[in-house]
Amino acid sequence: MISAIVDGVLLLALIVTTIKIVTMYRELKRLGAYHTEYQRIFDQTALALDGIEVSIQEINVRSSQLLNALGTRMDDARELIAEIDSITREAKRQQSVLKAELKELSRATAEFQAPQTFRKSKGSEDTLAAKVLGGRKSRANSAAGAQTQASVQLDTPVSKKPTRIHRIDDAFGSPFRSVSMNQKDEL
Repeated sequence: MISAIVDGVLLLALIVTTIKIVTMYRELKRLGAYHTEYQRIFDQTALALDGIEVSIQEINVRSSQLLNALGTRMDDARELIAEIDSITREAKRQQSVLKAELKELSRATAEFQAPQTFRKSKGSEDTLAAKVLGGRKSRANSAAGAQTQASVQLDTPVSKKPTRIHRIDDAFGSPFRSVSMNQKDEL
């Protein structure tokens, strides 16, 4: 009878062990399925990381190309700014020269248009020709002397200074034009 009790206890232990082993087998099978799923996810993650690495390399290459292009454009822009500044300085310089010439011409025009009176003072000639020529005598005035002075009437127009024509240069090949004071076209 003791052997029946021991056999019953052993049978009960065998049944409990079998149930636990079946439960453990199911859990291991489920864990294997999870492992397969994790492995697949890790493989996809590795592929995604490889794609990210390639994308980062492409971004780096494109960024360096973009930076080089921007640097070139910035250098071009600096050169254009320097050229524009030099053209602006030259234009201002020429503008001041032209303003001075314009003032001189307007002063000379005002002298021509103003009524002139002729007086002869002690030792100095105060003629219209002397004023216009800036104190220089022309050959005709020196040869004719007093005869020319006497023949000039008050309202007689005096020959004006020849008009100065300046050549417009397009030295820089730009839409801006500059007036050259050094090179004059002859008529």
